[in-house]
This record gives sequence, structure tokens and C-alpha cells, in this order.
Amino acid sequence: MRLGRKSGWRAIAAAALLIISCGLARAEPPAAETPPAGKWAQLVFEPASTTISYRVVGWPHITEGTFKLKSGKIRLDPASARMDGEIVIDATSGNSGHNLRDARMRNDILEAAKFPTITFAPRQVVSHGEPQGDFPVAVRGVMTLRGAPHPITIHGFVRHDGDTVVIHCAFAVPYVAWGLEDPSILFFKVRKAVEIAVSATARLTWVSP
Repeated sequence: MRLGRKSGWRAIAAAALLIISCGLARAEPPAAETPPAGKWAQLVFEPASTTISYRVVGWPHITEGTFKLKSGKIRLDPASARMDGEIVIDATSGNSGHNLRDARMRNDILEAAKFPTITFAPRQVVSHGEPQGDFPVAVRGVMTLRGAPHPITIHGFVRHDGDTVVIHCAFAVPYVAWGLEDPSILFFKVRKAVEIAVSATARLTWVSP
């Protein structure tokens, strides 16, 4: 993908947003089968064991890269499925293996000097499967990129084993529909959605509201 063009970087910025939402969505509360009465499930994410990747499909190039998780802590009320907390991505960490392209993404698209983080704030679990094995979940929340909030619902799978929660998700973000520029020009074509994949590990504890 010819991401040397400024417009191309906007697709990457969209990817970053997707990433955040993904990780958070997974973080929803795959709580124990019998949660302690009156307690909330708290998930603290581990940056070292979290992978956030993006993929922008185009012709004749495909661009792939990663972002790093800076921090993440969310809470869930098993009784109401209400959530709070925040997942924070380091906007300066975008890495596609191409220094010039990555610098343009950080400086021109993400404006990381002014907006150094991308965040996702979960608000509500809207659906989930039986808490056995890898079970599906959907979480509604707000993703903030370059200071602009975007309501979003994320779907993923969660596995709960003792105090360890493993989260996986893969989804596409329609960056053009979100107001970002379509980088397609002449014979250079790019899909109008960015593919995001997240794999994260979090530690589960029970806390008072």
C-alpha cells in the first residue's frame, strides 16, 4: 500500500481506533460462574502479553503493523452488566516496519504529539454466551481518537481460567464512513475498512463498587 501519501495514513489512524475498541470489548467481564455478592469484576490488562495488529488491504500493496497497549483497567457489575474504566493505547507506538511511513502516521494523521493516546471506555455488556470455554461477548462503549469520541460496539471471545482472562477479537473498521479520507487514487485502490486483530491477557479480581 502506498502509504507515503497523507491520505493513506488516515486509514492507519482508523486502524488504531479499531484496535482499542477491540481489546476493550474483549475485556468485558468474563466473571466466575458465581461472582461474590455485591462485588464488581475488575480486569487489569497486561501490556507485555497483549498484541494489537492492523492490516490495510490495497492494490498493489498490503500494509500491516502493530500498536502497543499502554494500560488497561475495566470493571463490570455482574448484576447490571454495566462497565467503567478505560483501555489506553500508545498512539506513538504505531509500527509497520517503514520509518518514513510510521513517522507520517504519527505526526500527520494521529497527531501523537498533541493526542498521545487512543482510548476505549466500555459502558455496557450487551450480550454474551454461556461462560464456558471461549464464549462470545459484545460490549458497547466509546472510542476516542485525536480527541473525538466514537460510539462503538465490539464483538469478541473470552476465556476465563481462574484469575486469568484471555481475550481475542478480529473486526473491521469502516474508516471512510467514519469521515477519514479514502486513499484510493487512479490505479491504486484501498479497501474502505481496516482489519484489526487483538489478543490480550488480563488479571481478574473482585472489588467493591
